[in-house]
Amino acid sequence: MTWMRFVKPLLLTVLLGMPLSSVSEDGFSYAEVAKRYPATRLDAEAVEEFEMHGECLVGLKQLIFVKRDHFDPVAEWINYRTFSLLEQYPPCHVLIMMQVARSELMDGEAAQ
Repeated sequence: MTWMRFVKPLLLTVLLGMPLSSVSEDGFSYAEVAKRYPATRLDAEAVEEFEMHGECLVGLKQLIFVKRDHFDPVAEWINYRTFSLLEQYPPCHVLIMMQVARSELMDGEAAQ
């Protein structure tokens, strides 16, 4: 997917938890950059789609770090799989897959 080539660095930044606040302070938020390049900016529908995927990235991060007080093998598995899946699918697709996987894995652990 060609969109992934442009979004992948952002995805990894968000997942790794690096702060992005200084980006907008320096005049490099997407809205500010798009104002400087109106001919090539994304249309509103594309921006909305990427905002949705940004929120899905937050969901993935929350899913990975559900339990911080002790080792969570499900979260560890999700963390490992998430990176490889994000290379193949959009973030919201990965979030749905990981939510289902977590639910199934937790249900399986509860049954044992």
